[in-house]
Amino acid sequence: MSINALVDEIERKSKLIITRLKRLENENEELKKSVFTYLELMDKQAKEIHSLEEKLKVKQITKNTSADLKKLQRDIDKYIHMVDKCIASINADELEPQK
Repeated sequence: MSINALVDEIERKSKLIITRLKRLENENEELKKSVFTYLELMDKQAKEIHSLEEKLKVKQITKNTSADLKKLQRDIDKYIHMVDKCIASINADELEPQK
């Protein structure tokens, strides 16, 4: 094999390597873009999950508070009824003639 043939073979292989390198670089850029897109999507989903968790906590607190308020209202109504009875009893005692 002559030197010219070796040089031609080296040039051909070099061009193949350069072509392959460019293709790999392009693939690498596309993969980077897809990874960043995926990471952005994951971040968006994580924020959405956090938001939904916060909304769930608020709903649970509201539900518990609502039940507590109903119980408190019943207790207050019961105490008001007892106070009314006491006032009625006192008024009834005042209306009775003194002995």
